[in-house]
Amino acid sequence: MKILFLEDRPGRQKLFLPNKEKDVEKMQSLSGLVMPEGCKEILAWINQGKYDFPKGLKLIIIHKSALETKGLIYLNDICKEEKIKLVCFSGGISQLVFNNEGVEMLNINSSDFYSERLIPFLERVTNEQPFHLLELANEQWELSYLCLARQIIGSLNIETDEDSKELLKEKLDRIEKILNFPLSENELNNRITRKILQL
Repeated sequence: MKILFLEDRPGRQKLFLPNKEKDVEKMQSLSGLVMPEGCKEILAWINQGKYDFPKGLKLIIIHKSALETKGLIYLNDICKEEKIKLVCFSGGISQLVFNNEGVEMLNINSSDFYSERLIPFLERVTNEQPFHLLELANEQWELSYLCLARQIIGSLNIETDEDSKELLKEKLDRIEKILNFPLSENELNNRITRKILQL
């Protein structure tokens, strides 16, 4: 098993996914993706901090609203220890949040999560292909960050206020951690050009 998908309201999948039942069947057919029927029981164990997660997981996808504070802490600890990526979705999440400090984690609204991007993403993970959680939010997530980094570097070159410069450097450091390669203007321009040519 590569992905554990815990959705305690499975009817929502048919409601939000573009191809409704066909998409649900496609997900169920993916080898390496487990969507247990006894999901509420598993969530209850997680909330008590007593669930034994299967070994070898690459990704946990979970309905965040079904978790209590204790369950979220337990889940974060497990993901950190086992280096498991985590996607939390909920209708109550109004702002997309990505974090890669300790635990690589994405908080995303249910309607954004259950999009045409979901099944290709799940296929990449189960087929052992490289993946990034931000693919769930935007197919061109990397290009967006590359362009933002180039804009920040341009601002740094003309900014005179030291406090503002420091804030820009902090933003650039965060982007560098997300992109996972050293940022330079020349490298950014090359990568942006390659990405645009691939569109």
